[in-house]
Amino acid sequence: MSNIQVAIDGPAGSGKSSICKIVAKELNFTHIDTGAMFRAITLYALREKVDLTVENSYDFLDDIRLSYQDNKIYLNGEDVSQEIRESDVTKNVSQVSKMKVVRDRMLIWERELASQGNILMDGRDIGSVVLPKADVKIYLTASVEARAKRRYDELIAKGQDVKFEDVLNDIKVRDEKDSTRAIAPLKMASDAILVDTTNMTIAEVCAQIIKIVKNKVGSIMSQEEKEITSMDEVEFGKRLRKGQVVTGTVVAVEDNVCYLDLHDFTEGQIYLDHFTLDKTQTSLKHLVSVGDEVQVEITEIKEGEVSGEILCSRLRLLRAEKFNSLEPLVTDKTPIKVKVVSKVKDNKGYQVNYEGINLFMPQSQAPKKCEIGMELEGILLEVNPEKARAIFSAREYENSMFEANKQAELATIHEGDVLEGTVVKILPFACFVKFNYVQAMLRLSEISHTFINKIEDVLKVGDKVTVKVISVKNDKVVVSRKAVLPTPFALYVAEHKVGEKVTGKVVNKLPYGILVELAPNVKGLLHQSEYSWNPNDNYQAYVKVDDEIEVIISNIDVEKERISLSRKAMLDNPWSRVKAKVGDVCDCKITEITEDGLKVETLGVDGFIPTAAVLAKDAKGKLEDFYAVGDEVKAIITEIKPREWVLRLSIRRLKSLEEKAEMQKYLDENQDNSNVTLGDMFKDILK
Repeated sequence: MSNIQVAIDGPAGSGKSSICKIVAKELNFTHIDTGAMFRAITLYALREKVDLTVENSYDFLDDIRLSYQDNKIYLNGEDVSQEIRESDVTKNVSQVSKMKVVRDRMLIWERELASQGNILMDGRDIGSVVLPKADVKIYLTASVEARAKRRYDELIAKGQDVKFEDVLNDIKVRDEKDSTRAIAPLKMASDAILVDTTNMTIAEVCAQIIKIVKNKVGSIMSQEEKEITSMDEVEFGKRLRKGQVVTGTVVAVEDNVCYLDLHDFTEGQIYLDHFTLDKTQTSLKHLVSVGDEVQVEITEIKEGEVSGEILCSRLRLLRAEKFNSLEPLVTDKTPIKVKVVSKVKDNKGYQVNYEGINLFMPQSQAPKKCEIGMELEGILLEVNPEKARAIFSAREYENSMFEANKQAELATIHEGDVLEGTVVKILPFACFVKFNYVQAMLRLSEISHTFINKIEDVLKVGDKVTVKVISVKNDKVVVSRKAVLPTPFALYVAEHKVGEKVTGKVVNKLPYGILVELAPNVKGLLHQSEYSWNPNDNYQAYVKVDDEIEVIISNIDVEKERISLSRKAMLDNPWSRVKAKVGDVCDCKITEITEDGLKVETLGVDGFIPTAAVLAKDAKGKLEDFYAVGDEVKAIITEIKPREWVLRLSIRRLKSLEEKAEMQKYLDENQDNSNVTLGDMFKDILK
């Protein structure tokens, strides 16, 4: 069966519709009234009250059905042959006709119908766009007034109340819209035959068109060609649509584009940047060959300058494959590198790109600092190939890497190590010191050798601090700052030497001495033997806690951190000047009279004469009866211990010795007087 195509174009009111019906019938061709088809779409759009100026308003094109029966056009089964000629449709059909989405769909339907036998198709751009290779192209025209008169008579005959001026104005407006629209404007094809019908009758026009057709293609009517002579029962089926996935065969390959046989009205085109995700590829010839079958997605169906175009892409399909390949990365937690592409609205996260695949990184999984263009390393938390969606996390990866590094650092930290860290957090009872990855606890008690009330009085966040590890247990590290600081003892002895006079405060009295605080947390011992030269001094009675006392450092034991003190080293030791011995007679001054005896001062020191050593054995009365404080007496030393500050004397013994000496002297003087009697010797005494 032959396929002869006759394209008849012309402005509104040129008589195309009526003439083409007659010619088609005469030639036994199928008549396709494209204007009626556009009008049917316009009628549907007006009924649905859609915005005719918005492309997205025509999504109903996938759902409507147009068909011809008995030279009548049906819209979803309804005969709308009369309704499509009403003035509202006439006024708006040009607006509908210029919409790209409408013309794209009509182009598919028109070319599909034009491929079915011998056809005669009329419209505004049949010879220039729809059927650029038509066998016969005719351009019908007439003056504006003539076309307006024909349309006016047609409407009146149908019983419509219209004015000629209105119809004339409508024709002029329609001409302007049709000839100036951006998409498929009304124009005569360069190889079309012009037929001016202004002064011709319908019969004359029909005869001329038939003659033109026969001169072009000859007598071709045969019994076989009479099988399709009308549009009766013909419906426009659905064709390729945007988003459809199909398989095509490569028929030609260029560097930047290849062509696919999709078994449709024209070849599909797929460009290099839609063929591969690899941006480094420079030619399709390296990727595909003629005869290869390629699965693609229809991304756009549009008209070109001469014929329609079907644009294809493999990107979504490749990304789907990529998403499938990502699943093992989730299981293995394999780190990947991505680039931050954009920020998702409402601050929900970021879009990141991995090898041409866009992934989603929620805000909660983003690093603290995240900027567009930044390269990140992380892991995939979730992949859904069906929805082409994957969740990327930089923070989860950071945490896992941090934990790994933390464990590695922990393995190098041992008790006794001295490390430097940074204070990162302060609590009332402790602060935390961070090394590289490990955080150690520094308790309040381990910060200083001296008491502190608040950590902030000594440290603040960001301070560098040197510490000593005192415990590593269960991945927890405890450190001490004071362990690496000089002790108060060390600081004190660095500034004070043995023999130096210092002042301290009595903090405790012990059975064997006094504890003196020389500085905060530095104490020294004043042994009882070092309190006074007089070992008999009752220092417990003289000294009270909190008293300040002046002492001399007598010894420093660095190893044991002990300081020995002496008070008596500052005092004069009168005993150092005492050179007496037992038997020496001393001049004494009575300083106190007690029941036990007399306290005296002699030789610059204190001495004591017991009661028994004061009076004669047969003396009667108390000491106060014989002596008074301030009396000066002579006494003989009976005991002297300079180190113990002990000096005992006796008046009685001195007197006894004096008597004996007197007696001896007397005897010595009278040893030759043999006739001297005892009475003579004591006569003076006995008088």
